[in-house]
Amino acid sequence: MKWTKILFSVLMALFIGSASQMALGLNGLAVAGSLLAAGAVLPYVDPSGVVLRAITVEIWQSHIEEEIFKDNSFMRKSHNADEYVLGGKVVHIPQSGGSGNVVKNRTSLPATVRVREDNDIVYVLDAFTTDPVRIPNVETKELTYDKRNSVLGEDRDKLVQTTAEATIFNWVSSPVYNDYGATSLPAGAKFLTTGASTPATAPMTGNRLAATLVDLQRLQGYFRSINKWIEGKMHILLPPQMLLEMFPADSVITATYMAQVTEAERRMGVIVKAQGFNIYSRSTVLTSQANGTLRAPGEAGAVTDGLCALAWYEESVELALGGVDAFEQLKAPTFYGDIYSFEVRIGGRARRTGYEGIAVLRQATPA
Repeated sequence: MKWTKILFSVLMALFIGSASQMALGLNGLAVAGSLLAAGAVLPYVDPSGVVLRAITVEIWQSHIEEEIFKDNSFMRKSHNADEYVLGGKVVHIPQSGGSGNVVKNRTSLPATVRVREDNDIVYVLDAFTTDPVRIPNVETKELTYDKRNSVLGEDRDKLVQTTAEATIFNWVSSPVYNDYGATSLPAGAKFLTTGASTPATAPMTGNRLAATLVDLQRLQGYFRSINKWIEGKMHILLPPQMLLEMFPADSVITATYMAQVTEAERRMGVIVKAQGFNIYSRSTVLTSQANGTLRAPGEAGAVTDGLCALAWYEESVELALGGVDAFEQLKAPTFYGDIYSFEVRIGGRARRTGYEGIAVLRQATPA
């Protein structure tokens, strides 16, 4: 055993002992001696005296969760169901049986007593896992840049993208689970754009009608008509093309709408505020077939498809995060390197079976 390894272990044990004494009032020397006796410090040093290139699992787990909601802040504009996750896998949503009647100047007594028949909706969280990635031992020693963080950063970004797309689709479509059949957003909650004819976004071909501020006004009217309009809690997520169509950069109206956004709201991802909506944008939202059927993430599309925007009342959708895990195997003997992977358990859906409070604006094809 090299003296550098021993010295490093002693110093680390003394540091931990000192910290324990200051924070917990423990005997620092006793703590350090216990660590050295148990060999708790030595595993962090390889035979060459160099600290092993391990990831800090807790930091990466926290970092991934942070990135999910930083890059997709709209996801937190929903009912937080984290506390209702059972065993990190299943969520129960209480489903109200509805209110009773209200009678003016009741004369018939005794009044009929009703029983509210409540039930619940159950859904299972999806587990998103990255492919395990191997970083050869030789590369951790010879590369001039930190390949480990570079590779894991790419995996993290893909994980964040995938979970966000799945969440959006879950809010407009619920899968089969036990006694629950598959459901999807009703036709009455799907609206067509009404603007001028503009070229479609590749790989789609032909033209589509542009999205307009009038379309936002129509959505507002729809939510008001079903009593799902609450000021300050209405949101819409636009794909980039719709954002550019509604809010061109050279428009004075756009500047006015942007000026209404506070700095705190801007940090939360709000780009503009118009027609009572907090407006966000991301690279992909939803895609619909020509007949209005919404496509699932990763599903093969067609040139006749159209882009969609998602509008919702904050309490009409739900999101549950079951947990984030980071896995590592250092110096895997059969792989001659380090192995890493991540897992995120997350799920969501509409909070009511009728999808009240959710709507889609999809591109129309010119007649």
